[in-house]
This record gives sequence, C-alpha cells and structure tokens, in this order.
Amino acid sequence: MKGTTPVTMAEVGSLPVAMDPVSAGRMLGLGRTTTYRLLRQEAFPVPVRRAGRAWVVPTAGVLAYLGLDTSVFHRGGGCGCGARGDNTKVEGR
Repeated sequence: MKGTTPVTMAEVGSLPVAMDPVSAGRMLGLGRTTTYRLLRQEAFPVPVRRAGRAWVVPTAGVLAYLGLDTSVFHRGGGCGCGARGDNTKVEGR
C-alpha cells in the first residue's frame, strides 16, 4: 500500500497496552483514510474503544487478530506493565 511502512518485530515487542488507530491500522496493513473509514462504519477488524473523542485500540486485540502470541514478546507473560503477576519477590532475598 502506498505510504504504509511495515511494522518490524522490534516494534511489536515494545508496543504499549493500547495504541492509536493509525498505528493499529499500520499493523493491519491499512492506510490512515481506510482506518478511519472503518472506525466510522464500526467495521474495524479488531475491538476498539472510545475515550472521549479519541479512538483507542487495545494492542492485545491487534496481536490476536494477527495470530501472534503475546507471551513471545514479554518475559513472564502478560502485557509487561507489571499490573499482574507476583510482584512481591525482591531480588537477592
């Protein structure tokens, strides 16, 4: 597609928990215009949320749609944000 740069695996490994529509569309091979058209038509291929006037796309939905296992990209599983898992362990004790 014209103007669409492929996403690298390094970029996938450093993704946030949620992303903007243009980034999500880029991962799905969609251009900006097509992305926003699909959002308006409620036909975007992955779940999206509205945060005020902005669209928010959960990264997990995009990765699942692409058939990517998120545990490959984050040590210990999860999203890598530290919100889950055993955070009580202290190294060296």
